Amino acid sequence: MANGTVYDQHVRFYVDFVDRGLADPSDVRHQLLGRFKEIVGDRLSGASVCDVACGEGYLGRYLGRFGPREVVGIDASTQLIEIARLRRDGENLTYRVDDAQRLATIADASMDIVVSQLAITDIADHRAMFGAVRRILKNHGLFVFSLLHPCFEGPFRAPDESQFLLDSSATAVAVVVRRYATEGHWQSGGTGVRGHMGAYHRMLSTLINDLIAAGFVLQRMDEPVDEPVGDGRGLGAEVPRSLLITAAATE
Repeated sequence: MANGTVYDQHVRFYVDFVDRGLADPSDVRHQLLGRFKEIVGDRLSGASVCDVACGEGYLGRYLGRFGPREVVGIDASTQLIEIARLRRDGENLTYRVDDAQRLATIADASMDIVVSQLAITDIADHRAMFGAVRRILKNHGLFVFSLLHPCFEGPFRAPDESQFLLDSSATAVAVVVRRYATEGHWQSGGTGVRGHMGAYHRMLSTLINDLIAAGFVLQRMDEPVDEPVGDGRGLGAEVPRSLLITAAATE
């Protein structure tokens, strides 16, 4: 956290959660950062980039090292934007308080690339977000966003419902999918991030169809899995935890 400032409990929980993940080289965030670089790397030089729902700003800080003219991080939380500004590590990084569903501070057709990291499940109206992103993108600009895989990270209720099927040694051997087709806001219970903040679940088909309806052409989908450990393949090497979707703005 920043300079001893008092932040509300959700902001404290979120930033501590992100910081713990970034401190762990095996955390999914590091895997996803590499994928973002792989997807947009050749287009970053001299580009204008918007990081939508940037949180404390780690994705923008990472991409800012690879030569974009500017990275504009936006988030609806004044406190998170304050933290992102304190953590700023490049002259090409700026931050604004704005709503991902409107992007009112960003001009039409002003961005070459829009990115968003693990944030769409926190946004109530994803269709409005898609429309706002299309508005600020130049024709043929890229929109790349990541999320926990909606097929395998669907609604559950802790502690009565586990996300995983465990074997006799309490090792996770399968993902349990219960309510994939039940869209909308859900809260897991328990002490995790979804117990504190909840999430908006959408079927994959909903996301893709609404993306196309907003004026995008789907370019690629990435489903990162873990590298096998030793001679074995754990569950993470068989079932993707996260999903990246890349789309281009049509004319």
